[in-house]
Amino acid sequence: MPAVAIMPLGDTLTVLRHGGTRAVAFGIHFATAMVVLISAGLLFAV
Repeated sequence: MPAVAIMPLGDTLTVLRHGGTRAVAFGIHFATAMVVLISAGLLFAV
């Protein structure tokens, strides 16, 4: 699961580097990475 979270983090950097808005980069891609990490934590906690 942590490896899967790397993909949206890479997308965040790509959006920021290529002139995308910060709202899209953090609101979509970074939020997706956080949701994946939180769900991974919950899966391993149970």
